[in-house]
Amino acid sequence: MEKDVIERRNVMISGTRVKESSNTNFRSRGTSQSGLKESLQNTENDLMNALFEQNPAYNQTIATLKQFNEYKLQLAKNQVERELKLSKAFEQRVIQNLKNVANNERKLKEQKFHLQEKMNKVSEKLTDSGRLMTIGTLATRFSHDVKNPLTLIQTQLEVLQMKFLKENDNDTKVAFLRIFYALSGITHMAEQVLDYSREKPLQTTQTNLSDILKLCIMGMVIPENIKITLPEKDCTILCDDYQIGIVFNNLILNSIESLEDGGEIKINVNNETDNIVIEFQDSGPGISEDIVEKIFEPMFSTKQKGTGLGLASCVRIIAQHKGTISVQNNPTRFLIKLPKNQ
Repeated sequence: MEKDVIERRNVMISGTRVKESSNTNFRSRGTSQSGLKESLQNTENDLMNALFEQNPAYNQTIATLKQFNEYKLQLAKNQVERELKLSKAFEQRVIQNLKNVANNERKLKEQKFHLQEKMNKVSEKLTDSGRLMTIGTLATRFSHDVKNPLTLIQTQLEVLQMKFLKENDNDTKVAFLRIFYALSGITHMAEQVLDYSREKPLQTTQTNLSDILKLCIMGMVIPENIKITLPEKDCTILCDDYQIGIVFNNLILNSIESLEDGGEIKINVNNETDNIVIEFQDSGPGISEDIVEKIFEPMFSTKQKGTGLGLASCVRIIAQHKGTISVQNNPTRFLIKLPKNQ
């Protein structure tokens, strides 16, 4: 036969009818075998696909594998999200730690700067303390040696004043007043040095503050254009009346010197539960704000003839009485707080 004809055949595999048809004519035997081989391969593939499609176990296996792959994909996705969150949290902690380190470094620098300032101040105070000790020793000797001659001069001048001063001799009267005023200033300066340099044990007694104030005022030369108002109420306190008198004397004299054109000095006493507060207020121009914090320091003075030891002596004496002294400005007010029970 010139043409080989392959007839249609019915193939039954596992209850499935598969049609294989081929009406192709081949011109040669080699071509026929090649086509037959390809046709058989296609048929085999179709048979395998049909077999797998109709096998429930295969379908279930494929579904299970699909679910497993999705589960693994979800796990991987969750793991990546967790790692991203951990990475962000770690990054935030690192940034916060870096900020804390920077803040701590800044604070350490500030503390170092403040400590250096304190060390410099302490060093200056130590230097000043040594200098003050030397000056104090010399000043004490000088003041002690000068005080006795000044007392003698003042006594003799009082005798001369009584002998030579006439009723209507105003010039002589003014001359004597100037001499007495100058001697009083020198005596006061000598007493300030001695009061600061010598620290005596307190000899406390129950004393009326009004008595101490009156004794102080009686020993002063008060200008006519200055008025001193004493407290209306009086109180008794346990103190060393001589030492407290030194404090009152210094404060009143400072107020008098600040009232160049006259004015008023008011002294008030407040009796609190545990403390006695004594207030000295004057109508002067006040203290410059840039020196308010320095006025209690030893050797600090704004006066040409001042020793700078008056207020420093006040601080020491009040501290011995376990009290405090402070200053307020506009108007100038010195506040002394003394405990009732020491």
